[in-house]
Amino acid sequence: MTKIKVDFISQITQENESATFQKTGIGELNQAAGVTRVAYLEEGRVPVKVLIRQDDVIIRRGSDNTDYSQLHFKRGEQKACRYVAQGYQMDLKSQTKVIEFFTKNDGTQQLQIEYDLFSGLYLVGNYVVTLIFT
Repeated sequence: MTKIKVDFISQITQENESATFQKTGIGELNQAAGVTRVAYLEEGRVPVKVLIRQDDVIIRRGSDNTDYSQLHFKRGEQKACRYVAQGYQMDLKSQTKVIEFFTKNDGTQQLQIEYDLFSGLYLVGNYVVTLIFT
């Protein structure tokens, strides 16, 4: 396991409005057999786990009880997602356009995911998530 700093950047577009959010955390990165696992505390308090495989990523945010969000991304497919906000659970589907996981020249690793999120047939919004591991 390697100790890392995580920079999380989320760009959201919903109904002609856009917003960008940035968060940071400290955690660990483990790579074995083509699978990368990242665990960190976002803003020092919210546990986040990321599982990265070829064209397949799962991000779980929150504690292991019933109050957690889990987003699943697989390039070219719709995947069931669970999002919890203010104690309210929403069952959504992600449609992933891009998953890129690469190492930059300086050794920094970066994960970028571009996806649409749906509630039933309704498009909730378009998203770009970038995680940078240093």
